[in-house]
Amino acid sequence: MYINYGNYQEDIQEGYINKSVPLWINSCGTYKLITKKGMPTFRPKGRLDYQLIYIHSGCGHFIFDESSPIVVPAGNIVIYRPNETQNYIYYGDDEPLIYWIHFSGADLEYLLKKYGLNPDDRTLSVGVSSDYIRLFNKIILELQLKRPHYDTDSALLFMQIIILMGRIHEKRELSIPATVRLEIEHAMDYFHEHYHDQICIEQYLKDNNLSKNSFFHKFKVFTGVTPLQYVLDIRLSTAKRLLVETDYTINDIAMSVGYDNALYFSRLFHKHIGKSPREFRAGR
Repeated sequence: MYINYGNYQEDIQEGYINKSVPLWINSCGTYKLITKKGMPTFRPKGRLDYQLIYIHSGCGHFIFDESSPIVVPAGNIVIYRPNETQNYIYYGDDEPLIYWIHFSGADLEYLLKKYGLNPDDRTLSVGVSSDYIRLFNKIILELQLKRPHYDTDSALLFMQIIILMGRIHEKRELSIPATVRLEIEHAMDYFHEHYHDQICIEQYLKDNNLSKNSFFHKFKVFTGVTPLQYVLDIRLSTAKRLLVETDYTINDIAMSVGYDNALYFSRLFHKHIGKSPREFRAGR
């Protein structure tokens, strides 16, 4: 058994080329082997479009130019060009979690090189990041729902993935050990899930057996801000969105982003945004 979830703009197995726009998403999906022993793919003539494969966990076994299989571990991507032979297999024992996307566009060679994803390289190290998962899932949802302008939105989401992957690859952010990366990403996910609660950093550290000084240092190196500033940024960005997109009262918005005192929230908002919540809403 395996999970294979994806959505398509074009129901063409060979791929689809659209060069009228800079970037066009043909299909995107994910699969994870559960009980299936192996899942091979062999396209001797490749596809008409590009494919990017991101390995989030486990590994994949790829054959390039009739060579012996190469094990590509988590935190790497494989990019296939149009009409390039595709030959790879995933094994259930490796517990792989894979995201894939097929795309075309006006000048993709230039686009990939511009953002540091040189398509001449067979594989590229881009790290393991929950941000990739979040963006890929958004693309899948856009292709599924097909809301107005979903094609543009899905392309913009993929651009975020390309930029993020290129940034990590180029700036050697992979020098951060994988264990540290996972530790910080776990904390980031926790903050995103609980920003509306009364977050206690000290309690989080205690629950996860983490040293305060060490954690704060690693978090600052990884994100560029302290944990407290990171939570504040989430709360303020959410508050700004609610002020623009809803008619919620200032008190309701304060409560929804983790502040019991609306007056304190308003002062904090003004300090960091430069306007009161009411002024910000009036100027939207």
